[in-house]
Amino acid sequence: MSTTTTPGRQFFDEHMKYIVAKDVVGMVTNTYTEDAILYNAFPFLDTPPPNVIKGREALIKAFEGYLEYQGEIQVDSLYNFLETDDVISFQATITSPKTGKWAVGDVWVLQDGKVARHFGFAHRLGDA
Repeated sequence: MSTTTTPGRQFFDEHMKYIVAKDVVGMVTNTYTEDAILYNAFPFLDTPPPNVIKGREALIKAFEGYLEYQGEIQVDSLYNFLETDDVISFQATITSPKTGKWAVGDVWVLQDGKVARHFGFAHRLGDA
């Protein structure tokens, strides 16, 4: 019996390995274009949402803030996973011992195999 992993799922798994290892610099450098833009409404940045974060340096700062805010992240479920040649989209529930249970979703628009535009949303489902 063989299990085939799609290119989009491989990309997602690689992204999550960086998150688990807390290697934000590696994640952004290897999976985002130089001029990538993150659009989100996360509550952990210095400015109120919605936020538009442009370029690798700003993305690194934002994702480091996200990991500091959340602490360890456990993916409880991954669903509504969709991929095309230039889009990966999914929803998930995650648990953080610092902030509780969350519903999250992302849309990654790809260019040359890297994220060029990242749309993210999240809302808390319960406390830690």
